[in-house]
Amino acid sequence: EDLGSGSRARDEARAKLAEEQEANSRLEAMKNWLQGTGDADGEGRQAGYRSRAVTPDELVTGSSFALTGEAKAGGMVSLWGRGTVSRFDGREGDLTLHGEVVSAMLGADWASEKWTAGFLMSRSVAEGGYRRPDLSGEASSTLTGLYPYGRYAVNGRVTVWGIAGYGEGELVLTPEGQSAMRTDMGLTMGAVGLRGVAVEAPAKGGIALAVKTDAMAVRTTSDRTQGLAAAEADVTRLSLGLEGTYRGLALGTGTLAPTAEIGVRHDGGDAETGFGLDLGGGLSWSDPESGIQAEFRGRGLLTHESKSFRDRGLSGSFAWAPGQAPGRGPSLTLTQTMGGSASGGADALLGQRHLGGLAANENGPGVDELANRRLDLRMAYGFPVLEDRFTMTPELGLGLFNGYREYALGLRLELVPGSGSGAGGGLNALGLRIEATRSEATGANDNVDPQHSGGFRLTARW
Repeated sequence: EDLGSGSRARDEARAKLAEEQEANSRLEAMKNWLQGTGDADGEGRQAGYRSRAVTPDELVTGSSFALTGEAKAGGMVSLWGRGTVSRFDGREGDLTLHGEVVSAMLGADWASEKWTAGFLMSRSVAEGGYRRPDLSGEASSTLTGLYPYGRYAVNGRVTVWGIAGYGEGELVLTPEGQSAMRTDMGLTMGAVGLRGVAVEAPAKGGIALAVKTDAMAVRTTSDRTQGLAAAEADVTRLSLGLEGTYRGLALGTGTLAPTAEIGVRHDGGDAETGFGLDLGGGLSWSDPESGIQAEFRGRGLLTHESKSFRDRGLSGSFAWAPGQAPGRGPSLTLTQTMGGSASGGADALLGQRHLGGLAANENGPGVDELANRRLDLRMAYGFPVLEDRFTMTPELGLGLFNGYREYALGLRLELVPGSGSGAGGGLNALGLRIEATRSEATGANDNVDPQHSGGFRLTARW
């Protein structure tokens, strides 16, 4: 999270950096590797183990930080970092591939209201394997890269951004029963994008339209060595999205906000290729007096040159928080999701790192992806503690999804906004969240032993 400037364009640039770095890491090991979307805990649940330790990869995935402060010359200076883990599983002809990429990233930037300039350093380690009828083995790679990036607000309605980068590393292939083959590899990439507000909503309410577009190109190379030929792979992407919202529409004692989104994308190069069109929309209603918020969203992949790609999603949510002070008193949230992401085209289709992520129907031919459902219920009650400077909130949760039932018991302790010391106390934030969960199998899976887990999150801003 950006704890300082809060610039949307800056957040998009950082998200784009993480997106490209993960995609690049997968390309290094072998040009046709594809990302998978499987649950990392799926095999463990089927095996029925009772407990396990947190792996280093999981620790990396859940780690991030951001430090932001005001620069003497003006603007904000930030130092941030995060860790990511990507798992993939793909096939081309009779060749199958699988593996995992672990990446650590460290970035720094200087931002003002109109511009941002910074750079990202990254280190990625990939491990996996490949198999075909006459050949199988293991593959691994490392990559260290430097990626400068920038963002500039041309005016109050148009923002442009760009990223470039170069990385070097090593690829190791170890065929079964043979010695390892090592070769150097390199990566170059570039991406540019634009977001513009085509129509601003009037002060009294009306239609707002925004356009997003970007172009990206990545090239990876590996040198020739004994047993391996030199290789080169290119991937390109062009995308365009349109977002529309109607603001200020009154319904009863609340406000109704309908939205519609559409996105089109073209992928080229040595990976998946073709055009795709995605359409989405939703309705949200909120009433501050009663503390009620309700939302429904839906989206679907209308068409793609590859007929096997399918992706649809629906979601609905209801929240009730009648407390006079933020976080105080009772609260209730209920969420139902079906299928894939319910966000519209501009967020779902254009956000996919590659077209493999659109093949959401992994249950087999003839099985509707909307059968993948999850229902979450969470109840909480916040009350003042420590001389009214903090809010303590016990929580109870229930989740039902795909043959499993999950119970959650949690506790949050958060600093009340504005209660910090000093002139900037209103910007201070401190929160601690502790949660324990129990997951039980139901139906045909009721012979699997329950799983228990626990975790905590500490958040600070000053």
